[in-house]
Amino acid sequence: MLVVLGIIGVLAAMTLPSFKKAGKGNLTESASRQLLDDLAYARLKALGTRTPVYVVFSPDLAWFGALSPANVLFLTTNYAANNVIGGQLTSYALFSPRSVGDQPGQSTPRYLTDWRSLPDGVFIPWEAFRQNAIFHNLTGSPQTGQLIPVDEVPGAVSLPLPFIAFDDQGRLFGRNTNLTVSLVEGSIMHPKDITGQTNSVTTVDPIATAPPVDRTNIVSGIEYMVLNQNPTPGAPLSSVTYPGVGTVTAGRTFLGTLGNTTYTVAAGSPRVVQHYGVRIEWSTGRAKVVKPELQ
Repeated sequence: MLVVLGIIGVLAAMTLPSFKKAGKGNLTESASRQLLDDLAYARLKALGTRTPVYVVFSPDLAWFGALSPANVLFLTTNYAANNVIGGQLTSYALFSPRSVGDQPGQSTPRYLTDWRSLPDGVFIPWEAFRQNAIFHNLTGSPQTGQLIPVDEVPGAVSLPLPFIAFDDQGRLFGRNTNLTVSLVEGSIMHPKDITGQTNSVTTVDPIATAPPVDRTNIVSGIEYMVLNQNPTPGAPLSSVTYPGVGTVTAGRTFLGTLGNTTYTVAAGSPRVVQHYGVRIEWSTGRAKVVKPELQ
């Protein structure tokens, strides 16, 4: 019996590292699945209520530029607003600019869900929030200057939160091409004030821990994402050049093609990683998980 128990112990010790690795590898896929389910729910709400539904995200603080003292005070003292700041790059919620029964020219904006957070260890790269082909409220996107209240209480501060949206037919609102919400594995700390109870109105410091891909090891059929080596949100975007694709800026992706195993640095200090995320088809609004696999 002792010999059998010893053999079982040896086998368990040999397989434990594999299980640990498998759990870590599934973290980004789990986050992708969560986001996929919530995007599907937003689409169903848009179809069911016959009104547009926004999926609004909490970006890094640098997204907003200079905030007024009144805005900073509200973000510090309002519970919902403070949660938005405490969810930079990790939180999102469903929002409707109109409610069923609103008369023409009138609107009753409201949140359809509480703010949700991605699993710990996964975040949306700040570089993606600079891509107007993905998010609205960015210069060059179809919808700009759309102020969204961070809470439903009277006098709530409204900010140009980045969002994607579904129209009353369940299609991507304001788009005629597919888009991808990218996710990356890494660490991110949301600073708190000295009491430890309130999130500080301070830009976060995200660090991607997903292993970088060597510039000569691009595999045909695998999708890759470009990031900045410098994690500081709002820094100039790095970029790479890939044959047949051209320049790919940080926050965007490219697909490896046959015979092209190398990318070159075009600007800055890019970091290329295998891509995870959720891709949405513009004409139907349906989404699917994207993960590193041959296509």
